[in-house]
Amino acid sequence: MKKITLHGFALLLTASLCTTTFAAKYKPINEIPHSVPETEEEQQIWDIGRAHQKEVRETGEVVNDPDMEQHLEALASQLMGEMVSTIGLEVNVLVFKDPTVNAWVYPDGTIAVQTGLLAELKNEAQLAAILGHEISHFLNRHAYIQIKSKQKQSAIGKGLGLLATAAVAAKTGSLNTGLMDTGQIWADLVTSGYSRKLETKADEQGLQLMITAGFDPNQALPAFEALRIKDDNETNLSQIWSSHPDIDSRLKNIKKQIKKLKSPPLFTPAEHTYIEKYGTALLVDAQLDMQQRRYQQADNSLKRYTSIIKTEPLAFFMLGENIRKQHPEGPDFAARLDAYQQAINADSNYAKAYKELGMAYRQQQLYERASAALEQYLSLAPEAVDAPIIRWYLNNTPQETAL
Repeated sequence: MKKITLHGFALLLTASLCTTTFAAKYKPINEIPHSVPETEEEQQIWDIGRAHQKEVRETGEVVNDPDMEQHLEALASQLMGEMVSTIGLEVNVLVFKDPTVNAWVYPDGTIAVQTGLLAELKNEAQLAAILGHEISHFLNRHAYIQIKSKQKQSAIGKGLGLLATAAVAAKTGSLNTGLMDTGQIWADLVTSGYSRKLETKADEQGLQLMITAGFDPNQALPAFEALRIKDDNETNLSQIWSSHPDIDSRLKNIKKQIKKLKSPPLFTPAEHTYIEKYGTALLVDAQLDMQQRRYQQADNSLKRYTSIIKTEPLAFFMLGENIRKQHPEGPDFAARLDAYQQAINADSNYAKAYKELGMAYRQQQLYERASAALEQYLSLAPEAVDAPIIRWYLNNTPQETAL
């Protein structure tokens, strides 16, 4: 474990005191509606955040699913209640294509969730716990407060602070310079986190928002358990001080707050409604897991999705492909064949499933079945890039050995 010098400890203590001072100075947005941003530098931070949002939409880093976004935004609006109209806020949620279990909020209130988080949660009450936490960060202007705190630390230490680089970017007319990429602030906040004090505040207010919206606050416990960092004994002391409070401490405090709030039994939506609303994120995350050879995680997401949604051929096709990538030579082809067949059952014109079904049969030397499937593939996709080689397979099919 890394040791902290006396100077380092002083910086950490100063950071904690700075954050507390800034938090006391800035009123929550809902208490001073239509007054935030209050200063030019705060406006610059909002502008950089919005530039980053525009950038990730244009570069395809976020999932393009208007229906899923609408469900997320409706949930965020439900948690905020009358504050949406009080503040005059347009609620926006971005879903990032990233298997990491994480979420954050931009200073203007736009919430970002990663597909890894949506794939990990089990119901909408758990999602409400995470969104409520992020909404609290927004209402209390924690991103700006944390950036101000980091600026102070930079002045104590050495280097150009975030607000200084923002000012340079604003003066040069560029929000994407060598000094500051538009994602720099958000990457910094996401990886290093808010101070313990700000995180605890957001945890507690998030619970209150959950209860007011009618969700069972006990669902916050598995939601935050999902955020637990794996291999956390690798974390050194300086990271612990500068990052999120450890999950055990947060869970302990959340349990204490739930008991204190004395909420009556409230609503926990069924898992199937969660999959119906946010299932696209599971499919995207499964694809990312497959690309990184995390086949078991992909299998879990795909089976969870297909247990509820029977009409999406892509999900069953991906399940078959995930099995193929794990076991390209078999020897057991049953689950793989079944997945491709389920894709065809969901959509009889789903060409790719016929091709992979045919290739799986061919591997087993079941040439008649292989030919039938491959011929169907060509009838549906005669101009496919691989059509010539499929025709070659059909023209050079060996005789099937009688059993």
